[in-house]
Amino acid sequence: MTQERIDQMLSPYTEDDYTVKLLKAVYGVIPGSPAFQFYNSFEGGLRRIRPDLSEADLAQARQIVAGEDFQSALTVLGYIDTGDKLIAGYAGLKNVLNLFGMGSSGPQKRTFESDPQQTLDAGVKALAIAFATYRFLPGDLTTKVKSLKDIPAGVELLLYYGAVEVALPFADNIVGAGGDVISKLMKAGGDIKSKFSAIPGVGSIGDAQGMLDGMSSMMDQYVGMAKDHVGTIATKIKEFMPAMANAADSITGAAATGADLLPVWSFLGGRFAAEAAAYRIGR
Repeated sequence: MTQERIDQMLSPYTEDDYTVKLLKAVYGVIPGSPAFQFYNSFEGGLRRIRPDLSEADLAQARQIVAGEDFQSALTVLGYIDTGDKLIAGYAGLKNVLNLFGMGSSGPQKRTFESDPQQTLDAGVKALAIAFATYRFLPGDLTTKVKSLKDIPAGVELLLYYGAVEVALPFADNIVGAGGDVISKLMKAGGDIKSKFSAIPGVGSIGDAQGMLDGMSSMMDQYVGMAKDHVGTIATKIKEFMPAMANAADSITGAAATGADLLPVWSFLGGRFAAEAAAYRIGR
């Protein structure tokens, strides 16, 4: 059952985990972010959207997430955290720490061209968000985009992506992009489509690409919301993650610190799935 899978993606977390602290830090800095509500179960996500959840609602939500659309999207979101180092949940954080002088690499130029690996990674994640949005939400592309704005976890996912995966690593690009950041990132990212197509559960990428085309301007808006606050976000991260400073240049070193950054996308994906199911109840 997909409900059990969502519970598995959420249940390992407590409010003291680094992932949760990271998200609170990001959302606490960016004006307009939804008020972050911690929960670590499928039912907790449902109740965020429907506080008066009934047994009939719960049964319908379980039926909704049992469909193939939810299963394939959760497979893709989970793979981002378990794939190779080009698709790693903490890749953005490793770059954040380096960019602000916490890693041995020190500050570096922050453009798509100067870090092609991170650009590829960010492009794959953009397609993963689009794929999940297409699969989780009902209606045509325009309706899906509008619906996404009504789901707090969907907005949180976009804000995290805009802040940590784009605005922090690529600040120099954003200054000159003229608001067309996602389109430029996708063009600069090399073989993004091939990399995304190789993820289990993707199949044809036509739906994901079409969805991304339809929501790229909205994603640009969330990047814009984050771009003026990158310094504050980095400062907040430093406050509770000093152990990451010495491991920032090492994928294995980052994991060895015990920081639970690896599954941040699983956590955000599980939240998005639960709240999307709640949104679809009765529709």
